[in-house]
Amino acid sequence: MPKLEMNLVDYLRVIRKRTRIIFLSIILVISSTFFYTQKQTPIYRTSCKVKIEQRKSVAEILTEMVTWSPGDAIASQVALIQSFQTMEKVAESLNLINPSMKEAERMRVVKWVQGQITTEPIEATNIIAITITSSNPKQAAELVNKVAEVYADLHFENKKKEATNMRNFVETQLNNYLKELQESEASLQVFRQENPLVLERNITDSHPVLADTRVTGLKEGIVKLELELISLKSKYTDAHPEVITVKRKLEKSRKDLAETIELVTSEQKELSSKEIKLAQLKRNVSTAEDLYSMFRKKYEDARILEAEKAQDVTIIERASVPTRPISPNYRSNIIVGILSGIIIGLIMAFVTESLDTSIGRIDDLEDLLKVPVLGIIPSSSLDKQKRFRLKFKKKEAVSEGEQLSKRLITLFEPSSVTAEAYKSLRTNLDLTGLKKRGSTIVLTSSAPEEGKTQTLCNLAVAMAQAGQKVLIVCSDFRKPAIHKLFGLKRAPGLAEILLGNIPWKKAVNTATDMLLGGLEYELILRTPGIENLYIITSGERSPNPTELLSFPEMDALIQELKMNFEAILFDSPPTLPVTDSAILGAKVDGAIIVYQAGKTSRHALLRTKVQLENVKVKILGVVINNLKARFIEDVTPYQRYRYYGYYGEKEKK
Repeated sequence: MPKLEMNLVDYLRVIRKRTRIIFLSIILVISSTFFYTQKQTPIYRTSCKVKIEQRKSVAEILTEMVTWSPGDAIASQVALIQSFQTMEKVAESLNLINPSMKEAERMRVVKWVQGQITTEPIEATNIIAITITSSNPKQAAELVNKVAEVYADLHFENKKKEATNMRNFVETQLNNYLKELQESEASLQVFRQENPLVLERNITDSHPVLADTRVTGLKEGIVKLELELISLKSKYTDAHPEVITVKRKLEKSRKDLAETIELVTSEQKELSSKEIKLAQLKRNVSTAEDLYSMFRKKYEDARILEAEKAQDVTIIERASVPTRPISPNYRSNIIVGILSGIIIGLIMAFVTESLDTSIGRIDDLEDLLKVPVLGIIPSSSLDKQKRFRLKFKKKEAVSEGEQLSKRLITLFEPSSVTAEAYKSLRTNLDLTGLKKRGSTIVLTSSAPEEGKTQTLCNLAVAMAQAGQKVLIVCSDFRKPAIHKLFGLKRAPGLAEILLGNIPWKKAVNTATDMLLGGLEYELILRTPGIENLYIITSGERSPNPTELLSFPEMDALIQELKMNFEAILFDSPPTLPVTDSAILGAKVDGAIIVYQAGKTSRHALLRTKVQLENVKVKILGVVINNLKARFIEDVTPYQRYRYYGYYGEKEKK
């Protein structure tokens, strides 16, 4: 069979053929998605926002101008919110932990709270969003608001603690410098009383030591270090590395100042020791006054900062109780389920199509067997419904023969779609080149229950309705069914004829026998051409049906029948299980293979053809039986055949 590349039309045919698989896949995937979504625990999300005000004193601003502190202040606060200290306070506030709990259990609870919270700074602002994700919406809102409150309180407490520590430090330094100033002033006063002359001369003359640039430069450096130390004290404790470093620098600067003054003093050889002493005393007083004034101002600032009640952290947006979960998202899940179902359905459809060994196109069937398709018999689902209703009649029981007789579509429903298909088969068979009189044809199939007997009987009725003298011969000794279809007796029949027990003319059944056998009287009279139909049943069961067909009497019988009938149709068993069809096919003019779409594989059909051709059987063609649109792609669905009937007329009740 040639391999053809699939185009867009072929893809559409596969989709139409496998619509049931695609639809079932979509239903299963959507149902699974809906079930999975229903089983998921709803997840809610809510958040609150806090604003951080970065207030700084003048000293802190000046300190930042001469020092550098790495790190982002907002990022530090983000980390502080998620710190263990904050989360522990939150857990205590919500009564999630208590002092009686073990340390491991406390750690587990605090870690759980810490894992629920996420913080993220809002870009280009000093606002931080605190978010929580939880399955309990009310608990989520309560927890995230509590985190914001605890963080604001902790920030305020830390700020007050820093202000108190700074005030205490400035106060201690202020007392020390006050004492130093008092001592310096007392020493100067004593010196002036003891040396009045030096004092008078020193008043009129300028002192070169105090005017020296080295002394003034060191003095300014000491002042800057003192300011820096005060600023660091407001942020860190005395044990902080930066505080220790500044203290060391301050001590070194003071030592350098003393050494420089001594150096400058020694350079002033012309001054007396008393003048130098006076200069030192005045310098000490001046320095002490400056330091005392500076720390006095710092002390007042520290008192103001400590008394300040303003909070740097403000909750600008509290979290509300979420009403709609963020997960699962029913709409998106269903959309994904539909798309996934379509994709899986298409994949399954094309996989099923690739694994399907049945014939998918009429062209493929003809290319495979190299014989024409003589007829396409659609599925008679409407007729089956009628037979089903007949089976369950309330007042009178329906016999098996009457039920089977309803399979004679051309006889009971001559205007139906299926009956028109058999008439089309009759016409196509006339065009095969068979002789007009005495043509013998055997109908067979690859496997059982493909509808060969029903096809043979309906074809015979259609030929009889066209005026042809037709004989049906039931040569299927293994599972005969023709006598049941027409309500006839099984014997005498072909078996008795071949055994010589009865002449063939005595075994032929006519329309009268059908009428007496069980067919409806009105139907016989209403059907034109029924008098042209003759039937020879199978007869009694034979123990050796294959040998019976091989008798010479069979050849003689066929020749006699050709002289008396225009067409003789032989019913035979399936070809693959037994050899009856091959033996009989070699004796007649030709064979027709009945193929039920979607049931028999292409390999079995090809084997049937090869097996018949091996014994020189002429294959006239193939009849596709019980057609459904999902099996043969080249044929439109059943409903589109309605134009064959009497369209425009309604069925009369």
